[in-house]
Amino acid sequence: MYKPYRVLSENSKCGSSLNLPIAGHCRPTKNCAACCYARRGHTALPSSKRKQTWLSKYLMGNNIDRLIEESARWHAVRISGTGDLSLEHTPSLIHLAKQLPGTMFWGMTRKLEIAREINHKLPNLKLLVSIDSSSPTSVWNYDGALCYGPRLQDDIVPDDRRIKVVFPYHSSGRVTNGVPHHPKDCRAVWHEISGCQVCGRCWSWKED
Repeated sequence: MYKPYRVLSENSKCGSSLNLPIAGHCRPTKNCAACCYARRGHTALPSSKRKQTWLSKYLMGNNIDRLIEESARWHAVRISGTGDLSLEHTPSLIHLAKQLPGTMFWGMTRKLEIAREINHKLPNLKLLVSIDSSSPTSVWNYDGALCYGPRLQDDIVPDDRRIKVVFPYHSSGRVTNGVPHHPKDCRAVWHEISGCQVCGRCWSWKED
């Protein structure tokens, strides 16, 4: 039976993440589908997809001891570095955060039901709802914290206090030509800082 060497995936930007599948998990907007970084590069390799599928099933199980042990080495772990969560994953994530109160578990989702199930449960478990210029109007009715991305060249980001961070469209580690700076842009995407582990903007926001 297949078991990956590590449950967590690691990269230079996020540090560590839980990478889930796209197929059967994501609910992308038009812009998200067109700009999806998980469909190219290392995360699109057959070996990566195999691990992503395994992880989804693992999080639906009753024993996440390996994940707890690995996560204890990090002060922050990104949830859904690729793909998106299912409601069946939430009990394991809540248990994970309870076991490791000194580790921040953070991420993004395009599913309002996931954000409502996860947020306001524990101080070290936070999800931003991802929105962009092609998002349906209904998503803007969510009253919690948001992130905006991908931000395309001609996008005008609303002046909305709920938007905590903005992600300019980037590919292969670089912001796409013609996309200007925005005051709320992720600094790691612009290579102004080394990565998420030294920033914290995506999880340091306060819940209303």
